[in-house]
Amino acid sequence: MTMPDHFCPGCGTRLRAFARYPWHFCNECRARAVDGQGQPLEFANESLSGGFMFRRAGEEDWTVCGSVIARIDGRRVKVHEARFGGVVAEPVTEDIPGLAPYRQIDLTRP
Repeated sequence: MTMPDHFCPGCGTRLRAFARYPWHFCNECRARAVDGQGQPLEFANESLSGGFMFRRAGEEDWTVCGSVIARIDGRRVKVHEARFGGVVAEPVTEDIPGLAPYRQIDLTRP
């Protein structure tokens, strides 16, 4: 069975659909992710075997965590490790105060 095409929620670019990440952003939109103060963010895998880390652009040190909440064009997004490596950004669809997934850091709040 073939998955239908998917369109980036940030720019509308046609992307390959993934059942695991039905609303993922394209790499170009993900590269525009910022924290709550508008500081650009960078994301990477911790090692060849996986893991997730981020840093603010221009900083030397990386922070290892499970995921972060950032903003793309003002929209809250969850950025995290993709299955089998890589990084994926998805829109935040539920916003429950005080209930953050394990090792998630919300960068959109002061």
